Amino acid sequence: MKTPTRTPWLPLGITLLTTLLSATAQAGSAVTSSDLVAEALQKNPEVRFYEAEIAAARGGRQTAGQLANPELSTELGGMSLAQQKEGLVWRASILQVFDFPGRMSLRKAIADRDITLAELGLQQFKSQLANEVRARAGDVILLKRKEDAARSVRARLESLIEVLVQRDTGSVSALLERRILEATLLTSDRTLTDASKLVREATATLAVLCGRGPDQPIQLSGVFSSFPTVPHLESLKQQAAQSNFDLQQKRLNVAKQGLKIDLSKSDRWGNITFGPYMAGQHAGGTQIEGGFVVSIPLPLWNKNKGNIAAEEARTQQAEALLLATLRDLERDLAVARSAYLSELDALSRWRPESEKQFSDAAAEADRHYRLGAVPAATYVEMQRGYLDAMDSLIESRRNAWKHRMEIERLTGTALTGESVTPRITNR
Repeated sequence: MKTPTRTPWLPLGITLLTTLLSATAQAGSAVTSSDLVAEALQKNPEVRFYEAEIAAARGGRQTAGQLANPELSTELGGMSLAQQKEGLVWRASILQVFDFPGRMSLRKAIADRDITLAELGLQQFKSQLANEVRARAGDVILLKRKEDAARSVRARLESLIEVLVQRDTGSVSALLERRILEATLLTSDRTLTDASKLVREATATLAVLCGRGPDQPIQLSGVFSSFPTVPHLESLKQQAAQSNFDLQQKRLNVAKQGLKIDLSKSDRWGNITFGPYMAGQHAGGTQIEGGFVVSIPLPLWNKNKGNIAAEEARTQQAEALLLATLRDLERDLAVARSAYLSELDALSRWRPESEKQFSDAAAEADRHYRLGAVPAATYVEMQRGYLDAMDSLIESRRNAWKHRMEIERLTGTALTGESVTPRITNR
């Protein structure tokens, strides 16, 4: 019986098909903002940069705690005495260099601060990346709602114009009404195009943040967000003073500079050299001697005053940067909180059912116009009013969301509390 031959391309084709189906399923599956944050933290290449910074700082810590290698020194020569006797002269020593007491501890402490700074840098990057992903995800959802509203109005206008073309009676009023609707359709085309461009731009930015291709679609699902009440400014300042990454880094730099001043002061005494030695000669007899060598520089002229002054000046700079960072942080918190409260005040004027009522009114105007119950002007004005209302509402929500994300970035913690506006879902 003849064995059937297998096509060599079949396994490869199955593999490619499986990969394509998997990629398609991933692109079409709905994800939440939390899923995107986890994906971004896993795929973002800059995370590895900060992890390498930590590894480098730990290598510096290991170097700071190591002693210098001992030094082996040898001398060899000859000696001639008055009685014409000659012989070999030699000397050998092993010397170990030790730091002045406390200097190694200072270097270790400085290296520990470097490790902490590197770890803070990684935490700050991850926190800001997560904040940016959440901000972009919320923006995509809101812009998509704006696009959907513009698309629904355009679809109604396009369908209505097709009906009017079929009903064309040749009267001047019918022609003028059709031209009004066609002009409105062109305007709605522009609105839809602008909204679609904003959605694609925000989606591409979000996709790149998450390590995806810029043209890969993202389908967001779940509850978008709520807008919690914001604490008093003093409470935000206290929280930021503890959790803000920039402030923590500036404080560590100040502490690190203080250690560098102490290290510069201890450098006045140099290093201590200690070790055994042996020497001998073989001219006119053999003589051997041995002992220990201790040497330490005397700070008579070079007292390292220049380096000490330089480190003290850098400490003053670090303290000034800390105060400037604190001042800018308080200013940014005040601005972001005030802007957030202004947007919440604007949103509070919207009833929870207002959005649905405007949508229903736009659809109702379309139905009654087809029945001849409302004129073209009322119909057009209702469609424009619906789009303008949706634009105002969504822009207020986008701004409130942006200011909330800014407050969370500045304080380093998420806002919690009772929502002051209805929850917004991605329908």
